Amino acid sequence: MKVDYFIYIGNAYPHKNLSRLIDAVIRINYGQTVVLKIVSARSIFVERLEKEINKKNASKLIEILGFVTDKELENLYKNSIAFVFPTLSEGFGLPPMEAIKAGTLVVQSDIPVLKEIYEDSVFYFNPLNVDSIADVLLKVANIKEDERKTNISKAQQFVKRYSWLKMAKETLKVYESVK
Repeated sequence: MKVDYFIYIGNAYPHKNLSRLIDAVIRINYGQTVVLKIVSARSIFVERLEKEINKKNASKLIEILGFVTDKELENLYKNSIAFVFPTLSEGFGLPPMEAIKAGTLVVQSDIPVLKEIYEDSVFYFNPLNVDSIADVLLKVANIKEDERKTNISKAQQFVKRYSWLKMAKETLKVYESVK
């Protein structure tokens, strides 16, 4: 049996807001098989997260994978319903870009930095509101396959505007201008 899942990749620091994401996943899982897979390196924060998951009786819904290889990560992205990024604050937000490039939808916090970077290429929720997170997760989980492919393609075209080479060239120009 195929189990549908959302995925989160990153650390488990408090500002990543995983507690509300867990509550949202619990809320939408009334007997369904949609789960959340978390890829995060072992740390005290992951240990705390595991305790929280157990306390909320959500261990059948939330799976912490720990470290995975790049190939495994690519497959996790591609086979997920969407990458979820519930962060409360970010400097730039690279994980959603990686998820889009790998070929999945992105559902993320409606915070200024992410809105500026991703514009309308992703789905947004209020990261402080569990109902908002749950509603958007359900919306994305129920998207028809042709609409899903269209949204992924649109997002992949959008993120082409960002590249490490372009950033390096622009940074070099700034350095050269202050000589």
